[in-house]
Amino acid sequence: MLFVGPGLFLTGCEGDPAENGADAEDPSNAIAVTAPSAADAGKVMFRTGSDEELKQALQISRDVLSARLQPMGIDPNDLEVKRSFVDDLQMAHTHLQQTLGGVPVFGGEAIVHLSSSGKLFAVTDSLLRNVNVNLEASYTSDEAVDLAVGAYGCESCLTAEPEVDLWVLRQDGRDHLAFRVQLRREDGTDKTSMPVIFIDAHTGTVVWQYENLQTGSGTSLYSGTMAINTYQSGTTYYMEDIPRKLGTFDNRNSTSSTYRFTDTDDVWNSTSQKAGVDAHYGAEMVMDYYKNVHGRNGIDGNGGPGYYTSIDGVTPLITSIVHYGNNYANAFWNGSYMTYGDGDGSTFTPLVSLDIVGHEMTHGVTERTANLTYSGESGALNESMSDVFGAMIERAAQGESSDTWKIGEDCYTPSTAGDALRYMDDPHLAGDYGYTTNDDPDHYSERYTGSSDSGGVHINSGIFNKAFYLLAKGGTHHLGGTMTGIGADQAAAIWYKALTSYMTSSTNFAGARTATLNAASALYGATSTQYTAVGTAWDLVGVAGSGGGGGSGSELVKNGGLEGTYAPFAGTGHSYYTASGSYPHGGTGYAYLGSVNYANGTFYQDITIPSTATSASLSFWLNVTTSEGTSTAYDKLYVEVRNTSGSLLSTLVTYSNKNKSSSSSTYTQRSGFNLLAWKGQTVRVQFRGTTDSSLTTTFRLDDVSVK
Repeated sequence: MLFVGPGLFLTGCEGDPAENGADAEDPSNAIAVTAPSAADAGKVMFRTGSDEELKQALQISRDVLSARLQPMGIDPNDLEVKRSFVDDLQMAHTHLQQTLGGVPVFGGEAIVHLSSSGKLFAVTDSLLRNVNVNLEASYTSDEAVDLAVGAYGCESCLTAEPEVDLWVLRQDGRDHLAFRVQLRREDGTDKTSMPVIFIDAHTGTVVWQYENLQTGSGTSLYSGTMAINTYQSGTTYYMEDIPRKLGTFDNRNSTSSTYRFTDTDDVWNSTSQKAGVDAHYGAEMVMDYYKNVHGRNGIDGNGGPGYYTSIDGVTPLITSIVHYGNNYANAFWNGSYMTYGDGDGSTFTPLVSLDIVGHEMTHGVTERTANLTYSGESGALNESMSDVFGAMIERAAQGESSDTWKIGEDCYTPSTAGDALRYMDDPHLAGDYGYTTNDDPDHYSERYTGSSDSGGVHINSGIFNKAFYLLAKGGTHHLGGTMTGIGADQAAAIWYKALTSYMTSSTNFAGARTATLNAASALYGATSTQYTAVGTAWDLVGVAGSGGGGGSGSELVKNGGLEGTYAPFAGTGHSYYTASGSYPHGGTGYAYLGSVNYANGTFYQDITIPSTATSASLSFWLNVTTSEGTSTAYDKLYVEVRNTSGSLLSTLVTYSNKNKSSSSSTYTQRSGFNLLAWKGQTVRVQFRGTTDSSLTTTFRLDDVSVK
């Protein structure tokens, strides 16, 4: 994906190359996709992780990063190898630590991932841009230790010698030269702690601090008594988890005044504290799930967003607020923090159960990634994503049970045992409010199409929920069809990858099918059991593909939307790909040919047309921008069928600069090209572009389909 805190730049994600005038693309910033030569075919550069292989990987990695570093204000010499290895896929990973004048930059790292042949696969980038600080310290390390111990307030309590080292630390948008002082107190009492304190090397003040070990206990409403992380300042404990950067606060049944939860013995068991314990525990489980399962740091991917600041005065906290309003029977994410009402005691008790906390915080994750518009089908996807990951968070923390697939069962209608707000395994079990014949629908043919509920964002979420349940657990759909599940872990991995890498704000159900198929292909391969299972799950809930309307059969093109990766398409010569361009037809990725003079390039995929096929119709979306006129065909795009050796079997159609589009973002669907003559064969569907010696034309291609 594009850079979001510690994120990925996928191959080709340099952004859409700048236009040459209004017509042609400049490929200087793009990744040219070139098929391997015969000599390179099957070449493996990395096998054992030997010193020589790792040296090669390092050199390639530095070359990859060098062009990126200058606009970041980073000297290539300020990257030091932290770790380098070759994995079981024979991919090399070089982990680099950012430094400034030899001083490490706290949190500044990059990992360059190379394929077995030495080609760039991706870059994981958490480098800090434009770091600037005076590296001459005014204090010594010993003085910094004294200052940190003084800030802690009890030198005699320490059970080990302090550890100190020097870092460049960016805090609240400002760079500091800071000593990191790590203290340890392991005395067998409830005061056991491991505080980490950063002392500004110029001013001697505390820049930032956090507690590595500070555990309290609390009695919750729904999860019994459990350990929670709290923060001690003086003799008072606060419901703040500094290592995770979480804080839980109390509205005291108002809508405007917010207070810190405090306690004197770190046992949180009063009536008002119990809802706070649930919300705090839930937020900790959410953070742990996303970090440990999906490698995500916080809601925004960068440890935040922080809203209120900790009582320590420096740590921004991902914020949860409980006891909102008077008998408020809902919970919500407002773009900055989570808010939980106490319920009315009849329909809801306090809405702080683990799956609801996971649900609300996942709204934040969705906002910071795909940002699915909260209306209609995209809004139903937004709601369903929150249901899915609320269930997965509950499962990770408490184990799988029949309750895993119920949403809000702990706090919904307390007088009725065993019911829930929604049911992922059988959406029809939800309360019938008359929106559809079967609330909630679990098939696209049953969907609600009215304007209530913002176009059915909660109602229609059952369709996506059912697709996930079938993928995870398998089973039979009541309208017909049966499948075998792949397990909740793999299903969640696919859903998360689809949300964070392959969906946009306007993705609808058909687009979600494509997104999850692309995610399955990236994770497990386009011919994998997981990929096939995703398609089957969508078939069972009645959602067809979005690949261009070229027919009613099964989709034969893989990754026709070109989302996240070029694969399994290939190209030669002047064939370019951008994963996050300015002019896609759908999603963010597309391919283009031409763009410069004397350009010859191809873009193709080999597909197998079943011998039993009754339809195999090619369609695609085409945009043509040109500096040529439109009276004579100078630059051309040939749409061809070839065998897998490259021999021409048929030219289906030819386009040229004469087919100029009205703008760079205006696409026209081209369809109706029948490929049934090659059923029972594997053939190559190829787009071949040529340009002449003057004035350029760019042919953009997206959403390729054969059905």
